[in-house]
Amino acid sequence: MTKEQIAAIAVVLLLGAFFFVRLYRRQQEPPKEPPKSRPLPKTGKMRCPMCGAEAKITSKQWECPWCGDSGWLK
Repeated sequence: MTKEQIAAIAVVLLLGAFFFVRLYRRQQEPPKEPPKSRPLPKTGKMRCPMCGAEAKITSKQWECPWCGDSGWLK
């Protein structure tokens, strides 16, 4: 074998050893807890001042699904 072939084999073996060690370490770590879910924002209902349809309230804004009007709650 030539020097280039030996060097290529050495590089492949070193990379394989590196990835094997990373995989082996990852399997020994304890499992992580799943992230806790955030609470959903409070929603409510009101009448749209433009068309009178029931508008959806989300947080500090409202939006009418019928006419598309929206605004900020005071």
